[in-house]
Amino acid sequence: MKSIQTERLYFRPLTADDATQTYADWLNDPDIGQYLETRHAEQTVESCREFIATCNADPNSHLFGVFLENDRHIGNAKLGFINPRYKTGQLSLFIGDKSQWGQGFAGEIVSALTRYGFEQLGLERIEAGCYEPNQASLKVFQKAGYILEGRFRKHVEHNGNRVDVLWLAILKDELPA
Repeated sequence: MKSIQTERLYFRPLTADDATQTYADWLNDPDIGQYLETRHAEQTVESCREFIATCNADPNSHLFGVFLENDRHIGNAKLGFINPRYKTGQLSLFIGDKSQWGQGFAGEIVSALTRYGFEQLGLERIEAGCYEPNQASLKVFQKAGYILEGRFRKHVEHNGNRVDVLWLAILKDELPA
């Protein structure tokens, strides 16, 4: 798996050494984890290592750590659930370092990983989902060219309420120049 470079970030495959207490703490922080499925269980360094190992052993999953140029780990991004027959995959990400929120990094991550999926992995379609209350995520994906294709009504519980899950996708020929 290759590293990916953008103007302000680089992505590289995660290793067991990246599973630090800081990483586990990100996932256990209610602000960071509120839209992540990991929120349903306490995360530990060991559970992070297991997740990394599982993803790295799966040829249809590309898990990256997202780093600033000074090698500071600020979050993760994944192209997973890749179906080689249909050339589809799903993109997910989180920025765990709250001091980096609001810097436009999510958009940079989505754009770079989408391009990687199409140009390096040969995908034809990339999908992403987000909870309806996560309007920031919705806007990031739409700005990167993703189209809202569906709504799973009251699909998950979030903060004690049933909320919709929105499903977006982009096709290879829709990739912005």
